[in-house]
Amino acid sequence: MGALILSAALPLAACSSGGGTAPTATPEGEIQEGGTAQIAAFGEFGGFDPVRLANVGSGVERAANVLDTLLMRNETTDEVSPRLAKSMTSDDGITWVMELREGVEFTDGTPVDAEAVIFNTQRHMAEDSTSTAKAMLSGIDKMEATGEYEVMFTLKEASGSFPLVFTASSPAGLIGSPAALADPVAFNSQPVGAGPFMLEEWVPDSTLTFVKNENYWEDGLPYLDKLEYTVMGDNQTRTDTLVSGGVDLALINAAQWPQVSNAPGLSLYPSQIGGSAIVPNGAKAPTDDPRVREALLSAFDPQTTNNVLFGATDYLTVDNFTCTPFAPSSPACSKDAVYEYDPEKAKKLIADYVKDGGDPTLEIVHFQSLVEQATYIQQQFKAIGVTATLRSVDIAGLAEAQGTGDYGVFWGSTASSGFPTVWNRYYSGGTNWGMVTYPELDEALLRARDDLKVEDRNSAWQDVADILHENSVLQWITPYSAAMSKSDKLHLGLPDHPYEGSAMVYFSNAWLEQ
Repeated sequence: MGALILSAALPLAACSSGGGTAPTATPEGEIQEGGTAQIAAFGEFGGFDPVRLANVGSGVERAANVLDTLLMRNETTDEVSPRLAKSMTSDDGITWVMELREGVEFTDGTPVDAEAVIFNTQRHMAEDSTSTAKAMLSGIDKMEATGEYEVMFTLKEASGSFPLVFTASSPAGLIGSPAALADPVAFNSQPVGAGPFMLEEWVPDSTLTFVKNENYWEDGLPYLDKLEYTVMGDNQTRTDTLVSGGVDLALINAAQWPQVSNAPGLSLYPSQIGGSAIVPNGAKAPTDDPRVREALLSAFDPQTTNNVLFGATDYLTVDNFTCTPFAPSSPACSKDAVYEYDPEKAKKLIADYVKDGGDPTLEIVHFQSLVEQATYIQQQFKAIGVTATLRSVDIAGLAEAQGTGDYGVFWGSTASSGFPTVWNRYYSGGTNWGMVTYPELDEALLRARDDLKVEDRNSAWQDVADILHENSVLQWITPYSAAMSKSDKLHLGLPDHPYEGSAMVYFSNAWLEQ
């Protein structure tokens, strides 16, 4: 999924006019209005200010209920479709024109116009910004309002992937009221957007409740009266609550997939993209030594990892291990860019490091619900001569540890691939998983982002994988190991975009059987 399907010389989506009438029926049956959809969140998030958000799963998907996104991404095809913006087009990949829907307002009455888009984008690009979108927007040379509802972006170099930055794959896709963002601290807990819902109540580490926006720009939507997210950090608790009917939608880890698939009235949506990676810190000892990194990344047997972490479930295979985080059939896949399981080689590398005076002791930082996974990693390290301690953190803590380099190794996951999500994790000016900088890696990443031909971008992604492998930056050790599961009474998906299991759910068209 590393390439945008449509050419930069063509409109990226079929345009639709501002406003409209919502459909009254779907292939699943007659739509019912009202009700509250209950969603299990696997962790708390840091608030609604886009510059403080990172990605889907850690908050973008919740903030989008209020803020909405400018564009929408099909995560299977990478096609880009309208949302608050009704089109984004380019003839040369350098000059991109975003056209907004006329007459759309934030809930404070201010317009969703060109100036609002520029204001929001500039916040991510500011010199002192710590936004994860900053690197994704670094190709912009200038932007200007060429009409009340039209923004022209001029890039430093042509880029075929640029519109993806304004989807939910980046916090730059979210847009808040400039008037409300004048006080970013207040906005973080009292957001003002133009999305289908408004915040009703937020009880940190407990519940997050949204109520429908009666003045949403698309006539007749949303159908639901409310959304309620409940924080459930424990994997088994989320599963049991979903099976019992306590929630309508939840992220389910692979070990619990059989329990869900055998329960009546539930559907499971395993992903073909994304994965979980071992990420050593290349900026501090002992993992600043390439020998140690190579040893750590050679300590995992794919089949054993699958069996131990995911219960050898039939739903998760290791067939796509060599392509992770891309899908097995992706032309961006580089099958040779993986480490073979070689514990004897790993032991020798560590022994040589110790002989030279090195101390093979480090800390593994992991998300609080992944204790079993972290313990397995710890055991694999011990088997090759590395002593590791464990530190459990919440989502905010994990993001902080990654951003500051406060880790020895961390277990990183993504349900996406390609640009901008994974791209930002690799790029030295982005989130920079591994805390290392290789000019050849950055150069390949810029080609993967900017080349206009899809085959060239796919080739660049293969180069990226090879460079990561050659320098022992990280190792994807499993395909994505969780899946969204929902009650069959909750109907998701947009016109022409059936729901396929993304954690990024647009609830504007969702409806619930009463």
